[in-house]
Amino acid sequence: MSDQVEIGGARRRRVAAEDAAREAAVTADPVEGAAPGRRKRVRKPFGSQEQKLSYPNRDGYHRHWFNDVPGRLMRANEAGYEQVKDRDGKPVCMVVGVGRGGGALTAYLHEIPLEDYQEDMAAADSVVHERLGQIQSGKFNAPAGRDGELRYAGSNLKGDIKIETGSRR
Repeated sequence: MSDQVEIGGARRRRVAAEDAAREAAVTADPVEGAAPGRRKRVRKPFGSQEQKLSYPNRDGYHRHWFNDVPGRLMRANEAGYEQVKDRDGKPVCMVVGVGRGGGALTAYLHEIPLEDYQEDMAAADSVVHERLGQIQSGKFNAPAGRDGELRYAGSNLKGDIKIETGSRR
């Protein structure tokens, strides 16, 4: 009989502790229409819009997530990116999908000085603009020899090829 009383007492103490924990998880804002003393809990709704890969920016650096696929992290290091470490000195990473073989696909956060990133983007833009010029002149991937003259480079009936450029970043 005393065992049952002790079990019941332990249960009451556990329930009281859970109630106290729930009460501690609420804010001072009362819920409208609720009983006096009832408070609104601070919570983040499930399914709310959020950036899954958000991480604080660092001044003077561009950050990018790289998937851990063969050669990708090594290539990022060769390009000048360095791994971002957390407070414990461990690389910042997150599971982002399913990799080959059904295992987890992990992405690692890397950063590069902003100056280097801007140089890389300017070099990529110059390649794009060079290619656009080749397309407009009808010389992009033109085969050598007589067939090179048969490429489309505009027509009097439909007009010339027009390519509009602009920055959407």
